[in-house]
Amino acid sequence: MNFDKLTDFAITIVLAAALAGNLDSFTKWVYVARAKLLYESRTETWGSPDFFEIKNHTTNRK
Repeated sequence: MNFDKLTDFAITIVLAAALAGNLDSFTKWVYVARAKLLYESRTETWGSPDFFEIKNHTTNRK
């Protein structure tokens, strides 16, 4: 799906919601979906940054 088709789809959905008189509830749904997306994209849920084990090599430093 390219950007033009996605844009046309989004405009169609918004116009349909406006014509049906549900633009306020649609806007609230978008805000809730965006808040959920931001909450789920926290760095805490990305997993451990220590994916590979770091082995401590002792070196002789003077």
